Amino acid sequence: MEYQNPQSQVPYQKPPTVVDGLVQPGLPAKVFSVLFFENCLVFVKSGSFSPNSAGTMRTALGGYTGAGMVMGAVGNLIDYQTNKSRMEHVAGMASYSPGEIAQAHKHNFLLLYSVIEKVEMKGPNFAGEMRLSVYARGEKHKFRIDNQSKSSGSYIRQVFDSFLPGKVL
Repeated sequence: MEYQNPQSQVPYQKPPTVVDGLVQPGLPAKVFSVLFFENCLVFVKSGSFSPNSAGTMRTALGGYTGAGMVMGAVGNLIDYQTNKSRMEHVAGMASYSPGEIAQAHKHNFLLLYSVIEKVEMKGPNFAGEMRLSVYARGEKHKFRIDNQSKSSGSYIRQVFDSFLPGKVL
């Protein structure tokens, strides 16, 4: 059964597909999750803390050596807590309409598939970082996704391809 939200005028039928951990360039870091609905995608600001604290803290103290290992373990705990709270936030939002989700926070935004011109994806590179640029209505929305293996990078590309056929480069 289709539900029509009068505020959004964007119908939806099933729970969205979610890609998590997109980091927008700049300080402070803004972490987004993308919810793919049947005719639009919604970028949800799900955090303000890097999803890769462990790597950052370990690197700052010399890599895989004494202090670096301790800080990497502390970073892993921070990553676990922030990822858990981000996913709980997104899971709670997923039951709302796309328009309601877009209006829930000033950094959230909705893009209809019809206004998306193209999506550029690069990577993952040697450090496991992917670059993602979404072009819509003359604007460019840039993100990076950290810690991606080739298989998870391939999955992310597959998700974008399935909802935006012919628009992913």
